[in-house]
Amino acid sequence: KSLPLAMFLQTFSFVTFNKVITAQYFTWYLVLLPLAPIHWNVTMLPSALVLGMSVVVWLLSAYTLEMRGWSSHLLVWMGSCVFFVGNVLFLKCVLRNIEPDELTKVKHQ
Repeated sequence: KSLPLAMFLQTFSFVTFNKVITAQYFTWYLVLLPLAPIHWNVTMLPSALVLGMSVVVWLLSAYTLEMRGWSSHLLVWMGSCVFFVGNVLFLKCVLRNIEPDELTKVKHQ
């Protein structure tokens, strides 16, 4: 039951803290997201929105540099900083909303 969640968290953490980022890395954790038993609630909505907006900012800034050839290195750097903060906020929210399995709860007799 916890394996898909552990796989998602490990992959998401790797992508977040890796010093190199490409658009292909998003697919690594996005395919695991539906399998992970994340307990979604209203408190996670802001972090999910920040994550979504940071992905768009990063992709647009990378597009201007790589495809358009514009000198937008500062924009890519700022987009990367926003992307990192968005990932960390989302990871924090997911970790805070993990409910322990019944097997890991301590039973008092």
